[in-house]
Amino acid sequence: MSRFAFALATPDDDAQLRARMAADWMEGDIAVSFRREPSYFAGCSLQGSLAQVIKCTEQSSGRIIGMGARLKTMAFVNGAACQIGYLSDLRGAPEYRRGTLLARGYHFLQALHEVDPLPFYYSIIFAGNDAATRNLVGARAGLPDYTDSGAILTPALHLDLPKRVLQVPGVEFSRGSDAQGDDIVTFLNQQMARRQLAPCYAVADFLAGGRLRNLSFSNFFIARRGPKIVAALAAWDQVGIRQTHIERYSPGLRALRPLYNVLSALTPLKPLPAPGDRVPYLYFSCVAVAEDDCALFAGLLRHAYRALRTGPWHYAIIGLHERDPLLEVLDGYRAIAAAGRLYVVRYPQAATEIMALDARVPYVDMALA
Repeated sequence: MSRFAFALATPDDDAQLRARMAADWMEGDIAVSFRREPSYFAGCSLQGSLAQVIKCTEQSSGRIIGMGARLKTMAFVNGAACQIGYLSDLRGAPEYRRGTLLARGYHFLQALHEVDPLPFYYSIIFAGNDAATRNLVGARAGLPDYTDSGAILTPALHLDLPKRVLQVPGVEFSRGSDAQGDDIVTFLNQQMARRQLAPCYAVADFLAGGRLRNLSFSNFFIARRGPKIVAALAAWDQVGIRQTHIERYSPGLRALRPLYNVLSALTPLKPLPAPGDRVPYLYFSCVAVAEDDCALFAGLLRHAYRALRTGPWHYAIIGLHERDPLLEVLDGYRAIAAAGRLYVVRYPQAATEIMALDARVPYVDMALA
């Protein structure tokens, strides 16, 4: 009997899956863990409409030592809504990362794909995860092909220092409401169709019990020119679903933290959390701007920033592709830099679909990643 077994995880595995997520840190000057409390599977609904979570179990102990998720999601591909796949949450206990377990896990994934094929998948490998890049990219050991589709920049904008209003002539900024729900969703889908891999939305997603848990139309900031919506973004706090915890600071940051936190008590700066503590943040999600108008986006982002900076959140995380023309607007904000590489993942029989992707700028909403 093999020492390890691969199978689909069930809700009975939820506690172990959450423990596996918490145990695997993203290293750097600030080491962090991405957690899914109180339910791993509850968070999967954000990532896709159907989640198949592969678990690797050490049979002698029953311990889950590796995991990864295959999700199905509706996204815009070349301007049309299409069901594609998303590969996420690849985790493994460090002592088992060498050897053939990764290849065996991907063979299990291929079997799932053959039963329920999708045209392709996408995935993100975050900067600094060199081991994942080495192991996944190159179509070795029977793994699918990972095609590099550019960098996704995911800065954490500091919500602290005051900033002046940015007026845009003829444009009014306001909060969203349920009464505007149909208009907001229509506008989002019109703009997302201009991007590659961008999510599709339905009004029901934002209602009680919808796929986008606790994101409502009142979380939106919108820009109108007359009666017409011309830009939108949502401020989404997912603390009840997903969390990020500080695990360790570099020696330099650890020495600086007490002084910085004294300064934060005297200024609008937000303090640095203690190791082990949760980071208070939200996402800037559903970013959509007509005609990629940077002045319009700058005004809307500033309106949202001013409304949120005195709240409990220290950061707002936003994701934009390196080719996104809106990216230049973020230069006016203090931020903790972060990024990942976007990959389109295919099995050989899907080569036609991959080659057919046009040059639209990708948009991956990090609140759904």
